[in-house]
Amino acid sequence: MSLLQAVVVIAAQAAQVAGQLLLKQGMTQPRNRAPRLAAGLLCLAFWFFAWLKLLQGLDLSYLYPFEGLSLVLLVLAARFVLQERTLGWTWIGAALISAGMVLVGLG
Repeated sequence: MSLLQAVVVIAAQAAQVAGQLLLKQGMTQPRNRAPRLAAGLLCLAFWFFAWLKLLQGLDLSYLYPFEGLSLVLLVLAARFVLQERTLGWTWIGAALISAGMVLVGLG
């Protein structure tokens, strides 16, 4: 993986998390709903097209474990940005996903 591809992977996963957060905020807060939904859709569109570009240059078996990164980032963002309550099982699940990503990455 080149440095550029690594940057695109991280940016794509961050955009996916940001898109989900913006959609959640847009759907739960009646004020400024349209701009948040539009920004969320733009973030998810960026993620989609960046992911397509990454699929063009990397093996799926190598690239897909990075999807687990977005799940972990989403749990963290839900807890600290949206102030959602997260249970211990959620953190255990995030740790297991992270461990699985490492194992797949090593293989």
